[in-house]
Amino acid sequence: MAIPNDHNTGLMARLASGARKATDLIMGGQLSDMTPAQAVQQAESRMASVPSFDADYVGIEMMMGSSGKPLRTRAQIYMKYHFMMQEGLISTALRSNVQMALGGHETTGETLFMEPKPKISSADKKMVDELAPVIKMLNDSAHSMCFSASGFGDAYARIYTVPKKGIVAFDHEHLFSPLVQPYEELGKTVGYQVSYGEKIGGVKLSHLDVVRLKMPRMLILPQMKVMENAQKINLEETNINRMIPVASPVGGSLMEAAEQDFDNLYAAVRGLTGQRIASSKEEVLLALDLSDTTKDQQKKIVENTKKLLTAMKERAERQVAEGVYSTSRMFNLMPTWGQKMLTQVSSLQSGATGQNLTVDDVLFHAKKLAGTLGSDISQLGFADLISASLGDGGTNRTSATGAERARILRTAYTRMVNDTIDRHMLAKYGFCWPDAERPYTINFYGSIAALEAEKQASAERAMNKGAVMIQLLAQMRDVGMPQEENALLLGKVCELDTDLAEQFAKGLANAKPPAQPGFGGGEDGNDMNLIPTAGGNEEEEEQDNG
Repeated sequence: MAIPNDHNTGLMARLASGARKATDLIMGGQLSDMTPAQAVQQAESRMASVPSFDADYVGIEMMMGSSGKPLRTRAQIYMKYHFMMQEGLISTALRSNVQMALGGHETTGETLFMEPKPKISSADKKMVDELAPVIKMLNDSAHSMCFSASGFGDAYARIYTVPKKGIVAFDHEHLFSPLVQPYEELGKTVGYQVSYGEKIGGVKLSHLDVVRLKMPRMLILPQMKVMENAQKINLEETNINRMIPVASPVGGSLMEAAEQDFDNLYAAVRGLTGQRIASSKEEVLLALDLSDTTKDQQKKIVENTKKLLTAMKERAERQVAEGVYSTSRMFNLMPTWGQKMLTQVSSLQSGATGQNLTVDDVLFHAKKLAGTLGSDISQLGFADLISASLGDGGTNRTSATGAERARILRTAYTRMVNDTIDRHMLAKYGFCWPDAERPYTINFYGSIAALEAEKQASAERAMNKGAVMIQLLAQMRDVGMPQEENALLLGKVCELDTDLAEQFAKGLANAKPPAQPGFGGGEDGNDMNLIPTAGGNEEEEEQDNG
């Protein structure tokens, strides 16, 4: 009996598929074609055959200590950040970033709002309402902790809990960020070590005693790490129960990429100040003709001249300090005889003069620093440079960088809020909600926040797009093309997704025809429902009014 062709074709296809899967297994194919045992075998065998001498070696020491970015200790990095945060331009920019992210109510100053989700149980609703004291503590610390986190990359708060009561105190002012060394396992913070100096010593705290506001790490900051061996052990370990806590490196600061720009601005400002001080100095060299005089006369003439010039200098300084104007002319007498006289030899001035000084270099570095910090220079005290097209505060609503930093700050702070609520729930009720089952949402008062402005602008554009789409669909319904042509028009011409275009085309095919004006309102389908004109039936009105 002959074997059918379709059977032969199916057998060959199965053989080809099996050969392809075997080839993929050898060459490193997709995991969907493997069993778990095959995937483990493939992962171990393929890399085991790679010779180590063929690898192009790149060490951490190469990346961290090159290109003008030397390795620094944790203390050196935090010292630089603390110095930068105390400068006016940096402080204003960070405060602007925090304010754009958090906003705040005009009268109460509240930033954080908790709203229960719809359709939650009455028990969850009651527990959410009882979180009001915790939200009050978080509102009081929101701006301060976000400012510290934006500068140092991390902010911490010591929480004090009482069983059956929850959190009773939230201290965010005494845990100075540079003094806290967090320890992590697989990206999760497991504990802290706080240092208070050599004499006092340090203290270890668990993750239940402290909450951490951790900013996301955007780049690797060159720094000395003492836990490289532990990191290597964790990288090679496959059992997560044998992981070693490693010290979290410094990072996450919004000033990470602004150090060089700050140094350039600082040098330019100091250079400008030094030039102005030098140009303000004017020294005069005087010569006294003391020929044909005795030693006593020479000594007395020099002393008297010195006293005269010193008195003139002190008088001028005193008048400037007191703000008192001189109302009369001052006369200073110097007796001369023969050829004895006071001669001015030359005027000794500095190399730079006030007329040659400009602030162009300072403004350039200030603008570059402001751009790195995600702010417009006009919002940092240089109001004369504001763009006329934006208006006052316009960059708060158009800056994509400001909105992105606002999103980063909000996301990090929301994560810390959830951690704080978890500590409260564990102490008071003995359990906490998983992230996917939280019966509340955290909202910010964002009427003046850049992120909220971007969201509103996106919503307006979406509504405008929807309005245009509705008009287009109405016109397509009136044209009456078949469903296939409508799907083709929406997909190819309007560039909608294929599924969405087909759904719209199906809806157009089933759409009801538009109602004719003035018809279809009554029970018999012929009710006109016309609005009576004014004064059109005065006799009937008079009869009704009796």
